[in-house]
Amino acid sequence: DRAEETATIQQWGTPVDIVSMEKGDARRLVAGNGTITYVDLEGGFYGIVADDGEQYLPLDLGETWLVDGMDVTFVAGVREDVAAIGQWGAPVDVIAIDKAGSATFVAENGTVTYIDLEGGFYGIIADGGRHYLPLGLEERYRVDGMRIAFAGKIARGIVTIQQWGTPVEILAVPWACSSCGGSAGIANPAA
Repeated sequence: DRAEETATIQQWGTPVDIVSMEKGDARRLVAGNGTITYVDLEGGFYGIVADDGEQYLPLDLGETWLVDGMDVTFVAGVREDVAAIGQWGAPVDVIAIDKAGSATFVAENGTVTYIDLEGGFYGIIADGGRHYLPLGLEERYRVDGMRIAFAGKIARGIVTIQQWGTPVEILAVPWACSSCGGSAGIANPAA
């Protein structure tokens, strides 16, 4: 609520009284290459040691991947709400996993953008500046200006008429906010 009859020393902005604050649904995503590792603690379990040294404790690693020393590429959502008995690595939900070299996964935050080329289409401009052409982006996320966290698999050997961005098959969208961007709110500016 707007704070009436309030003076501040900052002399910037409109004073407000914060009525409530809620934690958002944003989930941190991780993607990379790593090695499946058997950890002999608390009865033993399998984890992933990423190439950057980070340790991840998959909560849902399928039996196929329970091979000590297997090199993999993966994308996962970090679970901040889970405490693991092993106290080893960050607990994660695996979104996708494959043998190293077989696939390239990405985990990014960015902004959905309507691109008015070749009849118009939606792209995602990642916070780091990379451009992605989302394949399989659900209609509900096709909103110009929508902030989004997504996990995807880079599409290889594909040709598109858009000639814009890196084609990526969208695997998961754990967080999206249509009111967090500057020009959000319209599903198709050309309509």
